Amino acid sequence: MRIVSWRFFIPLLLMAALVAVACGGEKKEEAAPAPAKAAATAAPKATQAVAALDRDQTLRVNLGGEPQSLDPQRATDVTSITILKQIYSTLVKVDENQKIVPDLAKEVPTVENGGISKDGLTYTYKLKDGIKWSDGKAIVAQDFVNGAKRLFEPGTGNYYVDFYRVLDAKGKNAEVEKALAAGKKGDELKALEQEVAANLQVTTPDEKTVVYKLSRPSPVFTLLTTMWPLYPVRQDVVTAKGDKWTEAGNLIANGAFTLKEWKHNENIVLEKNANWYQAADVKLTTVKFDMIKDSAVAFLAYQKGELDIVTLGPAELVQVRKDEKLKKEYVFYPQLTTIGVYFNLKYEPFKDVKVRQALAGSFNREEYAETVREGAVLPAYGWVPPGMLGHDDKVGLQYKDAVDKSKKLLADAGITDPKKITVEILTSDSSVSKLTAEWLKQQWEKNLGISVSIKVLERATYFSERAAGKYQVVTGGWGADYPDPQNWMPLFKSGGLLNSGAFADPEFDKFIDQADTELNNERRIALYKQSQVRMLDQMPFAPLNYSRRNGLVKPWVKGLITNSKEGDVPGDQFLWKISISGRSS
Repeated sequence: MRIVSWRFFIPLLLMAALVAVACGGEKKEEAAPAPAKAAATAAPKATQAVAALDRDQTLRVNLGGEPQSLDPQRATDVTSITILKQIYSTLVKVDENQKIVPDLAKEVPTVENGGISKDGLTYTYKLKDGIKWSDGKAIVAQDFVNGAKRLFEPGTGNYYVDFYRVLDAKGKNAEVEKALAAGKKGDELKALEQEVAANLQVTTPDEKTVVYKLSRPSPVFTLLTTMWPLYPVRQDVVTAKGDKWTEAGNLIANGAFTLKEWKHNENIVLEKNANWYQAADVKLTTVKFDMIKDSAVAFLAYQKGELDIVTLGPAELVQVRKDEKLKKEYVFYPQLTTIGVYFNLKYEPFKDVKVRQALAGSFNREEYAETVREGAVLPAYGWVPPGMLGHDDKVGLQYKDAVDKSKKLLADAGITDPKKITVEILTSDSSVSKLTAEWLKQQWEKNLGISVSIKVLERATYFSERAAGKYQVVTGGWGADYPDPQNWMPLFKSGGLLNSGAFADPEFDKFIDQADTELNNERRIALYKQSQVRMLDQMPFAPLNYSRRNGLVKPWVKGLITNSKEGDVPGDQFLWKISISGRSS
């Protein structure tokens, strides 16, 4: 097998430590266990920067498509998040050793330092002195309150709200969740959302202090504060610039880089933020993100020396394996990502669980991984990927080698003529996405005899249509925002904003509700495992593959740090640590 072993993963035990902290139990442990460690042939964790740096400190990478939004409270797609991580800092962050460490806060809150109340309901963050926005204005606690309130503004449609409903200390979100589960829309739902926003318990007793009040103890809340939905926001800029506040020339950043230029659907250019609190450690002056959708075109640009880092499609991976020079620049490592097929239960015939099960069991995952993707991915039968707490390599195996069983399931569903079933696959315009859709079409038509068409959309539009549930079947998946199954299983909760396919199952919901409030880590993970078994039995999502990063990095790129939770670009969590040495020689 030409696949890096997932046994390189170290179990992710961060949540157990955070639970102990929230309950005022054992001594605080900030370390998040390391995710996937790359094999010996993968990219080094960090390349030591040499003293002789090039005069031109410009890093050139391929983003692969247009970001949906650079508004942190509206962004939901991986492309947007890749850029947001470069231009924003927040209270605490996960460092290259997978430890939660201070960013704009002076320290990580714990029970011991008074940052977490003994009942686990109040989190207090103290800001560092002298921190500034890119225009020189001081960063104050109110900026974080502004960000949280914007996330909860009614009608935003940002499904990440579902992860932060714990911030409703007065319990109004419970009414919103019930309304969503009941399919409520319009004025009634908006009124409830407005009440939640008005009662949001994020406060600032002074300019240096941010306080989050929770409705219940949360084993993952410290991790949630590392993420973009709680990034600070300059409300004065939002008010003055309106919908254009995220454009180049308007957006005020507070991260390692600022937004210098955004030529939509062409490129994004970032430049070093001289007012960032760690600016002295940043060697790059510019990061240029091209938006080349075709992996073959991006590969050619890399070979011509126009890109410094590029990800590889299946055909390009084959070429690299045959090229001794390129093999020296090849990097690969696992990703905490599962890709597959979402079914929309609002449409026939997907309302019938037997039809969903039949479609899930009628494609060959091993063939896809080894032949279509040239060994670049692993076949997947479960939802939670290897290396993540809650992963179970035994779930979903009823869909392996199940073509005959799938045919019988269709017959049991009363479908005597499969040709009468028409399925439209929605996919994005990236090379791999289109390849995957074409392969699924071939598998379903060959193995089941149904009729399949494909609808290809530009990437940003694809994400919007997918989030809005405007599809029958959609290819896609989920990548870890933080290393815990709590980030995965609620995607299929009844009425949740993440649940665009309208899946609703009371037994699944029961497991999730219990797990989300369970502070005993062993019991909590067991509940998530039970929920995964139930979900795969009811089949709102058919897993196809677990992802792995395959890319090329030029030898003059120094200081690259890779990990399993990246977005669109290898090393994108720590681009600010890169320097260029030797490109001009």
